Amino acid sequence: MPSYCTECGGMLVWDRKLRQYSCESCGMTFNEAQLSAARDRLRDRPEDDDDRRRRRHSEYLDWWTSSKQKKRE
Repeated sequence: MPSYCTECGGMLVWDRKLRQYSCESCGMTFNEAQLSAARDRLRDRPEDDDDRRRRRHSEYLDWWTSSKQKKRE
């Protein structure tokens, strides 16, 4: 399962020597407990106007592409 940085959204890579995840994009490092806590904080955060707008936009794009695929069939 791919892991993503909670700060920038970059790909996390497991470093066996350090026993931590490190972000390929911003260089942030997380151990498993820190990564779990950061994900919990993101999940528990209330949705604001920007989040709602992004979610609606994403749902619209999903609907739009699925309707185009149905027409091709």
